[in-house]
Amino acid sequence: MRREGKVMSMPPPPLPPLSHVPPAMSPFLNPAVVDAQGMLKVDTPCRKCGYNLRGLSVNGRCPECGTPVGLSVMGDLLRFSDPAWIRTLRRGITLILAGIVALIFGMVAVSIVMGAKGRAGLPLAVVVNFAGYGLMLVGGWLLTEPDPSGVGEDQYGTSRRIIRFSLAVGAANSLISWISQMQAISPAVRISIQIINGVASLVALVGQFAQLNYLSKLSRRIPDVKLAGRARFLMYAIGISYGLVVVFGILMAIAVATRGRGGGAIPLLAGGGLFVMIAGLALIVFGLMYLDLLEKLRKRLREQIAAAESTWAAGTVAAAQATA
Repeated sequence: MRREGKVMSMPPPPLPPLSHVPPAMSPFLNPAVVDAQGMLKVDTPCRKCGYNLRGLSVNGRCPECGTPVGLSVMGDLLRFSDPAWIRTLRRGITLILAGIVALIFGMVAVSIVMGAKGRAGLPLAVVVNFAGYGLMLVGGWLLTEPDPSGVGEDQYGTSRRIIRFSLAVGAANSLISWISQMQAISPAVRISIQIINGVASLVALVGQFAQLNYLSKLSRRIPDVKLAGRARFLMYAIGISYGLVVVFGILMAIAVATRGRGGGAIPLLAGGGLFVMIAGLALIVFGLMYLDLLEKLRKRLREQIAAAESTWAAGTVAAAQATA
């Protein structure tokens, strides 16, 4: 069709209504993915097992796991994901929060006990650390469970793997530290352990940065732009403040180790101590914001679980009707 000497292209015909597709799903059907006959024309992973559904009907089921195909063409929002996977993510956040609470209250108890009994209270400190970090380790592992469909790996797959690596390093470092506290060791070994602790702290810093990047990308699948923005802000705020604490802590440890060789370490200790205190106070504020972020994300995930369960129930009914 021509108009005013220009060739006007006709708009593509709208995708006709597909039988047995719940009305709530119909607006999300993408003509670039599903053709007019309701067949998937591009590679599409099953949202439950990752099987390639290309060539199957949107009203059918995955031949591998039996999940309705229609659930896999709705985009990457969490409401269309496997409810069991979202439940795993939420359980991970719950365990992380439980671990942090256990460490905070545990350390208060340990301080009281060690103030009264001295080193006799050290075993309690080890148990508290083990329990708190253990909960955080398991929680972090669950929180970074990959989407069974593979969706999102191109956005935060690297961050997810970095988080898990940092968790493993942190667990090993904690074990070494606990053993060194329970046994008498030589000064040379203690210095080596301090160096290991410093390196592990830097790895933890990278892991924390990666975790907040992961949480920001995950929040966009709700979608919750405000929550994603908060996670991204904390990614830099905690990263910078924690990094300063770690770096100046290492410099101060070196200064203490070499203080007997001259007086040059005194100004570094004084200035570094003030800087660490300021960065530490900022880190506490950002840490509280981080806890608030986790709690809000936990609540939003609960909503997404309910939405996903409703969506998957509707998709299962639709698939059953289509095959009846």
